[in-house]
Amino acid sequence: MKLIEEVGELAEAIRKDERMKEDSIKGTIEEELSDVLYYTAMIANTYDIDLENVFKLKEKYNSKRYGFNIKIDK
Repeated sequence: MKLIEEVGELAEAIRKDERMKEDSIKGTIEEELSDVLYYTAMIANTYDIDLENVFKLKEKYNSKRYGFNIKIDK
C-alpha cells in the first residue's frame, strides 16, 4: 500500500514539476522517486526477488517485443 501511495505522490510532484533545489528534497520528484525505489526494494527483499536479474530478463523480453534496447550491462 505504501508503494501505491508513493507512486501517487511522485505523480503529483511530476505534475507540479517540483525539482530539488540545493539540499531541499522535501516534496520533490527526487524525494518521491527515491521513496518509490525504496518500497520497490523492500517488496523485492520480502519476496526474495533479485531485482537486477529480473530487470535484465524483462529488458530482454521488451527488446524482443517492442524492438528497442537499452544497455544495462556493465
